[in-house]
Amino acid sequence: MATIKDYLNYYKNTTFNDYAFNELDNILFCELSYIDWKGIVSENTTKIKLQDAIKIYLENTTEERAKKLTPFMKTNTDNLKIIQDSTRYKDCYLANFRNEVNQDKQFGALCIYFGDNNLYVGYKGTDSTLVGWKEDMALAYIFPTLAQKDSIDYLNEVVTSKYNNVYVGGHSKGGNLAMCAYMFSNPKVKKRIKKVFNNDGPGFRLKEYNSLEYKEMLTKLIMFVPEDSMVGVLLNSPPSFKVIKSTSSGPYEHDCNTWECFGSFLIEGNLSIISKKFKERIDVIITQYDDDKKEELVNTFFNILQEAGIKSFNSNTQWNQVIEIIKGISDMDSDTKELFLDVFKSFIVNRDKNKPDL
Repeated sequence: MATIKDYLNYYKNTTFNDYAFNELDNILFCELSYIDWKGIVSENTTKIKLQDAIKIYLENTTEERAKKLTPFMKTNTDNLKIIQDSTRYKDCYLANFRNEVNQDKQFGALCIYFGDNNLYVGYKGTDSTLVGWKEDMALAYIFPTLAQKDSIDYLNEVVTSKYNNVYVGGHSKGGNLAMCAYMFSNPKVKKRIKKVFNNDGPGFRLKEYNSLEYKEMLTKLIMFVPEDSMVGVLLNSPPSFKVIKSTSSGPYEHDCNTWECFGSFLIEGNLSIISKKFKERIDVIITQYDDDKKEELVNTFFNILQEAGIKSFNSNTQWNQVIEIIKGISDMDSDTKELFLDVFKSFIVNRDKNKPDL
C-alpha cells in the first residue's frame, strides 16, 4: 500500500495552487520539526529556503551520524531527499527552530512558510530520551507541563498579522502541544488559525478536557491515530478521530511514515483490540489514583529505568536490564505492574497484530 513516500514522489512537481495543502503535507511538515536543524535554521524570524536547508543538512549527515538515526528519523531523512528538488516545496522556507532538552523538559518546534503567506507551526514529538517520555506521562497529573507552556508562548510569538492561513500541528507529544497552544493562545492568534492537526498525540486530563477552551478547539481539530494506537488513545481524547491503516503493527504504527494513503487522503481503518485493551489499562490507573499518586508512580518507574541502566528508549536493552526492571516493579499492585510491563514491552517487542495481546 502507498505511504507518504509515495505521495511525495507522485505530487512533488505539483504546486500548492494546483493541489491544495492537505493531510499528507501536514504529515511531512510535522516531521520536519524532528530534524536537527541546529546551525542551519535560525531560532528567530530569519528564513532559509527549505531546499537550501536540506542540502546543508544532508551534506552534514555523515555515514556515522546516519547509523545513529532511529528508523523513524532515517525515513524522515529519506523524505528530505525526495522533496529536495521538488516543485511543490521549492518555495517553502524555515525559521524559528527550537530544540531544548534538559533534566526537566523536552521541547521542539519549527515554522514552515509555504504558498501565499501560509504558515505551518510544527511541534516536535517525544524523542528517545527518558526525560521526554517522563514528561509525556506527566501529562496525566500536571497542567501545564513546561513543554506545554513553551508551546503557548511559541505560538503567540510566531503568528503575526502577516499570516492569515495558519496551520498548527504535531506528531506524538507534538500533537498535544499543538492542541494546547491553540487552546490558550491569544484571541488574535486564534483567529488566524485554520486547522489544528494532532497526529497520534495524547489527550488531556479531565479538567482541561471539559474546559471551554477545549470545546472551542474541537471546531478546528483534525486528529489521526493508527489502528494499534498506544499514544493517541492516552488520557481523554477527542470524541471523534480518524483511525488510519498502517503498513506496520503494534507500537511501530506510531510512525506516521507507515500510515497508508490514497492520493492525498489517509486510508481509514478501525481501532484494534490491542489499542482498546491498552487504553482500558491506562484508564484504570488514571481513575484509580489522584494526581499525587500518579506522580509518585511515574517517578518510581523512571527511577527503576535509570537504576537498570536504561538511558533512552532507543538504546539496545540487555536481558540483565530487563530483569532489573521486573525486579523493580515486583512490589507494585497487579494492575499497575501489568500496565508498566505493557509500556516497557511496547518499546522492545514488535508484536504481530494478528496475535493475541499478551
